[in-house]
Parts: sequence; structure tokens; C-alpha cells
Amino acid sequence: MRFAILPAMFLAATACQTPPPASADESDIRFLTNGATGFPFSPAVEADGWVFLSGALGITPEGQLIEGGIEPETRQTMDNIEATLESAGLGWDRVVKCSVFLADIAEWPAFNEVYKTYFDGEYPARSALGASGLALGARVEIECIAKR
Repeated sequence: MRFAILPAMFLAATACQTPPPASADESDIRFLTNGATGFPFSPAVEADGWVFLSGALGITPEGQLIEGGIEPETRQTMDNIEATLESAGLGWDRVVKCSVFLADIAEWPAFNEVYKTYFDGEYPARSALGASGLALGARVEIECIAKR
């Protein structure tokens, strides 16, 4: 009986509240799908000017993991991130943080050689760690945060 009263109390309390004023932008969160389908995540989500990019892998537009080891896979991963940034109207200069997941931390120096070519010497904050396994058997996965 006590639970039956709660919905009525909630409705009465909310009926007395004035709704917030409508704005031209009803939501301060945008899901940037970039035409992606079939996966339960968005490539990027923007909230209050912050753009959070999902982890990217070194897969081709056809969905195949690039072959050749850590260097070409890192390059493809960075190109995929760049495409997501561009679809949001941003570039590498707006990236403030990256998190890097490596299947083998011993590949960190080779990864870095490719990674640093995408920046003009001003690097975002970054974390890097070894993982026991990545999706699709990837060698590297990178997620980033950018600011509009």
C-alpha cells in the first residue's frame, strides 16, 4: 500500500514544478554517429563542448583489421580518429587527452613513432597501458577527448 502512494506523490510534486525554459538547442548532448551502424556505441558524443571519442581500432572502412603490425595499425587507427574528429568539425589541435591500449606494451616505442607524427609538437595528455586482449585481435586501441 505504501508503494501505491509514491507514484501519486511524485506526480503531485512534479505537477507543481515549472518546466525549464525551452531553448533553441533542447539538448546539450549530441550523439555523433558518423553513419556508423551495427555496434552498440557512437563513434563520438559531444556534451557541453567536450567531444568524447570511443576507442578506435586500425580497421579499414570495410571493417577489416589492417595487416602489417603495430605501425600500419597505429596509422590506420589515427586516420580513423582523424575522420571522426573531422566529422565533428575538429582537428588534432583540439584533442586534450588520449588513452592508448596496447596488446603488447613492448610495442610502445614503435607506436610512439607513428603517434607523434599526427601532432605539431603540442601533444595532448595521454595514458598508455598494456592490455591482455583487444577487440578483433587488434594491437592498438585509442580513445580521445577533444574540446570544441
